Amino acid sequence: MTLLDCAWSLPPADLVLSHAEIHIWRAFLDQPLSLVEQLAQTLSADESARAERYHFAHDRQHFIVARGLLRSILGNYIHVEPGHLQFNSGPHGKPALAQTSSRNVLRFNLSHSQGLALYAFTRDREVGIDLEYIRPIAEAQQIAERYFSVQVRNALRNLPPAELSRQFFIYWTRMEAYLKARGDGLTGLSEEHETADPKELPMTWSIQSLVPAPGYVASFAIQEHVVRIVYYEWGYN
Repeated sequence: MTLLDCAWSLPPADLVLSHAEIHIWRAFLDQPLSLVEQLAQTLSADESARAERYHFAHDRQHFIVARGLLRSILGNYIHVEPGHLQFNSGPHGKPALAQTSSRNVLRFNLSHSQGLALYAFTRDREVGIDLEYIRPIAEAQQIAERYFSVQVRNALRNLPPAELSRQFFIYWTRMEAYLKARGDGLTGLSEEHETADPKELPMTWSIQSLVPAPGYVASFAIQEHVVRIVYYEWGYN
């Protein structure tokens, strides 16, 4: 399966996102404590409560950075202070900006795994992104039998362990990105859409996979076909 090449660059001072584009951001979640504390001040009471439920400090800090950076990036797009942003969520928890106007709506999705976060931003069309750190999964074949199409299951059979893990997570992120874009959980998976094969997706959706950093795979799904993909690297100055 072909994976996209990523050329990460620092964002411009004035962010512009056209309807024909998708912007993919990556950020590493291990950040100085001073930044963690700064970002924590921008979180809502609900987000702060969620952060406090993490048992380990590094997990709590990763959550704060992931959510705080989402607020920071969104604020740069729409020129609103990060702490003033308000969100609502769909039935399965997909976050969205709370706003009254439906024109030129900024859509987004995020995923983080093993200290890395990815964010996807679009205009006026749904988007989903999923990221996984590649690791051995003892139940890979059983999970594939339950959730993947016959074609995908056949493609995974007889692969050596390292390649099985990599291919499994490519297909898994494709499925998850599509479901997240639709706002569905795994319960929303039907036989019609159980596959991660883009040939079997509805014509109004496209899905692509990439390697955002060594040892990771990710996929994004978007309504309609994207003309231009822009990759931004978040950096702490």
